[in-house]
Amino acid sequence: MRITTIGRGTIGGGLARLWQQAGHEVTSLGRDGGDVADAEVVLVAVPSGSISEALAKVTGLNGKIAIDAANAFGGRDQRYE
Repeated sequence: MRITTIGRGTIGGGLARLWQQAGHEVTSLGRDGGDVADAEVVLVAVPSGSISEALAKVTGLNGKIAIDAANAFGGRDQRYE
C-alpha cells in the first residue's frame, strides 16, 4: 500500500517506520508540504493547532482516505515536524 504521512514527529515518524518495516511504500512530508496524489492513504499527524497550516501546503488530497492522528495537547509547540 502507498501511504503518505504528514508530520514526521513521534506519531507520524513512528508509524512511517512501522509501515515501511511491514512492506508498505511510505512517503513522509514535513513543514514544506508536498503532493500526496500517489498515496492510497494519508496520515495527518500534526498538533491540532497546526492542521490548517500543514494541509494548506499539501496538494492531491481530494478523494483520499485520511487517518487523523492529531491531538489537542496543551503547552506544546504548535509547529509540526
